[in-house]
Amino acid sequence: MTEFTRHDKQSAPTDSQALLDVSIKAFCLVPNLHAVMVEAPGLLKGYQRLHRLFLDSRFDDAETTVVWQSSNVEHACH
Repeated sequence: MTEFTRHDKQSAPTDSQALLDVSIKAFCLVPNLHAVMVEAPGLLKGYQRLHRLFLDSRFDDAETTVVWQSSNVEHACH
């Protein structure tokens, strides 16, 4: 299986550090998925934009939580 580097603010590419700031502001930490995606700034930027679009949808807070938790269960996230 491929191993991916999980970056933090110190090890992230310079042009990706502002994206990690966005993640930290939103989650108070760098989620593991974001720590890997930061290697490709366009990927993390797109993922953050998609997340914002989802939050701006017509789902209420409970429905949003059901979607996220269903995804977590389906993908065996910890």
